[in-house]
Amino acid sequence: MVPAGYLLPFFTYKIKLINMKINTIMKKLLFAAACIFTMLTAQAQIEDGDIAPDFTVTDVFGVNHTLSTYLAQGKTVVLDISATWCGPCWNLHNSGTFKGLHYSLGQGGTGEVVILFIEGDDATGVNCLFGDCPENYTQGNWVENTPYPVINNHEVADLFEDVYFPAVFMICPTGVVTELTPFDAQDLIDVVSEGCGTSQGIQKNARPKVDDFLVCDEGQAAPVVHLTNYGTETLTAATLNLLDGQTVVATKNFTGSINTFSEEEITFDPIAIATGQDYTVKVASINSSVQLNATATTSSFSLGLAPQSNNNITVLVKTDFYPGDISWAIKNSEGTVVATGGPYIVGTEDDFGYGGPDANVTKTHEIELPGATPDCYTVEMYDNWGDGWTGSNEPTGMKIVSGGEVIFDKSGRFKDELITPSAFKSTGLLNAPKQQADQFSLYPNPSKGIVSFSGVKKADIVIADISGKIVYTATGIENGTAINLSSLQKGLYIARISDGNTTKTEKIILN
Repeated sequence: MVPAGYLLPFFTYKIKLINMKINTIMKKLLFAAACIFTMLTAQAQIEDGDIAPDFTVTDVFGVNHTLSTYLAQGKTVVLDISATWCGPCWNLHNSGTFKGLHYSLGQGGTGEVVILFIEGDDATGVNCLFGDCPENYTQGNWVENTPYPVINNHEVADLFEDVYFPAVFMICPTGVVTELTPFDAQDLIDVVSEGCGTSQGIQKNARPKVDDFLVCDEGQAAPVVHLTNYGTETLTAATLNLLDGQTVVATKNFTGSINTFSEEEITFDPIAIATGQDYTVKVASINSSVQLNATATTSSFSLGLAPQSNNNITVLVKTDFYPGDISWAIKNSEGTVVATGGPYIVGTEDDFGYGGPDANVTKTHEIELPGATPDCYTVEMYDNWGDGWTGSNEPTGMKIVSGGEVIFDKSGRFKDELITPSAFKSTGLLNAPKQQADQFSLYPNPSKGIVSFSGVKKADIVIADISGKIVYTATGIENGTAINLSSLQKGLYIARISDGNTTKTEKIILN
């Protein structure tokens, strides 16, 4: 029997989804919400104390994983069996519970535990794990920022005769199975340590994360580092280095208190760094000494120049089935709101505001930005329920168009808010002529390795994996040029193509 307490941390899912149209996708979402009732009586057929069935699976990057091999190496294996359409699964995946275990006892820590994320629905394609489902069959990108293997294999779920999502199993080196109900990372570490005799992790273990960001003007920028303490020792001091290649261009010293599994934002002092370049932030020391776990102590990011618009913009908002939850704002460089929209008309088809004339439609707002001088704008998207604009069977989100070009495009898959600083820069002119940029494109995509380019003239290309590591570069790419990426592992990559005047970023999927 699954304890009722298991529902509390993960099932803050929008139960109002049960009143949506019942098509193939909504049936799945209805089931996810109905888990609140059915999981009270659901029970996996594999019982605590059983010996786990062996299996070999291949992750989304083509790496094989065999249960018996890991167990023979003395490792404990933790399975997170989920489905991409499942809201509670998404909440658990993003809670940091498994990431904390990975960086403490897993391959990012002591190496005693292997975590495997298993997509267990036989109707789900690999593209859904990368957040690319035309039928909106996924909660988002499950691979991005996930440091442990992600696997699409319903046969593992079948082996465990799993009847609900998510389900978590611990398999000790002896092969004995225990079903877990983790509430947070520390709880999971304690259970795994006590149940299978593993250690408690590493004392000094901190990880930086810097997201790519935009600036409105070349010159100085101040990178923001999200530093998470995955060590058992409270982090009271850290030294962070900002590198351009192998050269340290800035150093930031932090003092304070970051408890285990807590995060702190650390902002570098403004420094002259160039757009279009790749930079790395490295943790040089923790608590006045080099951290014991020296792996993955860096985070790479790039700095981009915000797209330019004239003062006439069109805001396109694709709503979900609960338009009363949705709102947005555009702010200038002084933080003043210059445009806003929503909440939209609340529906009356259920108690949560389902339906109505503004549900699952595109709302169009023609806006004239104030001021005759250039300015830099932040775009903010909100959802007052806290699950983003996701209650729909179609893609949702917000676009901004200027001069016939899309200058802002964000998905509605977020939680309570999505804030994009320096989203775009205005010229201060009305109806400025559209600048005809080269329409870079690459094909075929997805590809088996050979990728060709069109619309390029003497362009440079930089390709990075989802962790930000650069895996391929080339210069002088011309129209019709083909490159061979077959030596790379299967999966998702990000390509940045630039001809010196125009830069475009494209996703590449290798399969």
